[in-house]
Amino acid sequence: MSAQKAPIRNGLRDITLGELLEQPAILLDTLQEKLEGLPVSARKYGEFSLQLDDTVRLLRAITSRSYTDLSLLALVDLLHAVNYFLVLEDDTPDSQLDGYQDDAQAFAEVFTAHKEELDKFRAWHRRQL
Repeated sequence: MSAQKAPIRNGLRDITLGELLEQPAILLDTLQEKLEGLPVSARKYGEFSLQLDDTVRLLRAITSRSYTDLSLLALVDLLHAVNYFLVLEDDTPDSQLDGYQDDAQAFAEVFTAHKEELDKFRAWHRRQL
């Protein structure tokens, strides 16, 4: 990736499809870097924190090609929420008090819209343990 790119600040627009195909872990690495830099309080954002954990597990399973039953629409919607989470200067900047409230809402909408598919993934994931 070019030195000018900053997906941790600008979101997924700074990751090309070629980069993702070449190094699938780039998506997870970027997401985890954001979580390390600006952690989500499980106490304050319990459901959102769990959804982020599920997202990391799901993206890991997808990029390793061990889980392929998710619809493309669900993946696109989830990646859209991930993008929103990565962008630091979104509707409510993440560094502000309650800065993750809008991000939590974006994930809640995806997890509601694709509840059945995400429940199916969670069941699959539990069987892998």
